[in-house]
Amino acid sequence: MKKQIIVPIDDSIHSHQALKYACTVATESNADIILVNVQPSYDSSPNFHQFVSKAEIQAYIQETGDGILEKAIKTITNQEIHTEKVIRTGIPKVEITNLAKERNAACIIMGTRGLGAVKSAFIGSVSLGVLQLAPCPVTLVP
Repeated sequence: MKKQIIVPIDDSIHSHQALKYACTVATESNADIILVNVQPSYDSSPNFHQFVSKAEIQAYIQETGDGILEKAIKTITNQEIHTEKVIRTGIPKVEITNLAKERNAACIIMGTRGLGAVKSAFIGSVSLGVLQLAPCPVTLVP
């Protein structure tokens, strides 16, 4: 079984930089890339369901995630790299690390917004959370 590299994609320049680096690693190590996009959960907003059905929310999540991941796939220049798209709903740091556990990933390569230690302490940081929860090595690409 080939190694798998998890690459979270949120359509930021930072996540696309991480994908470029992941492609280099995947090419050198003959690994597959799993692109993951985590969408927010709308289940915690009961009033939201008065206006939009659960099916409409699921369709929106799928469409949004697909758009983000398709844009990322178009940036991959080495067409020999096998990629898979995964869309999750929930808390990004939890969903990313759960996927890494489920797939027994070799590593996670992800971008960071570079908020700095002070802002991260107040705002929270997906990359910091992934570092703390990950079952495998994590590479952060600035």
